[in-house]
Amino acid sequence: MKMIIFLLVVFLSNSTFPQTYTDFAGEIFFGRLPSAKSEAMGRILTLNFDPYFVLQSNPANLINTTGISVFYAISSPLYGYSDATYNYAGVSYHHPAVGAFAFNFLRFNYGVSLNITGEGGPQVIGTYEPSIDLYTLTYSIEIKDWFAFGINANLFVANHNESYTSSFFELGLSRKFILVQNSEFKDDIIIGTQLKNIFNQSFTAIDEAQSDAFPSIFRIGVSNSIEYTDNELYDKSYLIGLLLGLEYQDVLNSGIRTAYKAGTEFSILDIIFLRGGYYHETKIDYGFNSKDKLEEFTYGFGLNLIL
Repeated sequence: MKMIIFLLVVFLSNSTFPQTYTDFAGEIFFGRLPSAKSEAMGRILTLNFDPYFVLQSNPANLINTTGISVFYAISSPLYGYSDATYNYAGVSYHHPAVGAFAFNFLRFNYGVSLNITGEGGPQVIGTYEPSIDLYTLTYSIEIKDWFAFGINANLFVANHNESYTSSFFELGLSRKFILVQNSEFKDDIIIGTQLKNIFNQSFTAIDEAQSDAFPSIFRIGVSNSIEYTDNELYDKSYLIGLLLGLEYQDVLNSGIRTAYKAGTEFSILDIIFLRGGYYHETKIDYGFNSKDKLEEFTYGFGLNLIL
C-alpha cells in the first residue's frame, strides 16, 4: 500500500509540471528501438514485448527474463541522419528469490564529423563525431499476488568536443491476469505502466539557465494473449497463438509527442511469427524535420529456432 501511495504522489506531482520539454535528445527518447518485435508491433513499450532492453521499455518487464542473458542490437539510419547508428548492448541476471538486475548501454552516433576551431579565429584544429550515450541500471521484482515492479537509474552523456553528463530515473509496473488456463486453451491479460524521468530532471552542459528538460513520459498499455494447444497434432508447444496490444503515451512536461499505439502478432507452433502495428504521434520538432504528426503502419516477421 505504501508503494502505491508513493507512485500516486510521483504521478500527481509530475502532472502539475510546466510544459518545459522541447524535444531535446528526441533521438534517444523517441527514436529507434532495439527490439524488432516492439518496432513491428506499433512501437509499444510498456508490455512484455521486450524484457531485455529495458533502457527504453518498461523496467518491470525485466522480471520475465531467466538466468543470465547477454544481448546486443544495432540499427541504422534515422530519418534525416543517413549515416546515424544505434548500438545497444546489455547483460541481465534473474535470481528467483531476489529479483532481476540488468545493465544496458546505448550509443547513438549522428554519423557526421564536425570541426573544432581555435578560440582566436576560424582555424580548424581538429574534428569530432557527436554522439549520445545512455547507461542504465535496472532492478525488478515481483510482489506475489500484486504486481511486478521495476526501477531504472539512467546516466545520460552528451559527447561533443567535451562530454557532459546528467541523470534521471524511471519506474514501471506490470500485472498479469490469467483468464483461462487448461491443457488446450490459455488466455491472459497484461496491464503495464511506465513513468520516465519521475523527478523532471534536466540536462545542463555549461549554463544552468540554458538547461534542457528531459521528457517526463507516462505510458500505459494492455495486452491480450491467446494460445491454443492440440497435443495430438503438435506436443512441443502451443499450436496457434494470437497477441493483441494497445498503448497510450503522454509527455507530462510538454504538449508534444502524445501517442496512440496498437500491435498484433499471429504465431504458429511458437516458431513462426507474423507481426503488424500502427502508431499515431503528435510531433513538433524544432529543427529541419518538423511535422504536426508522425503516423505509420509497422510490420515484421520472426523465427524462433532452438538448436
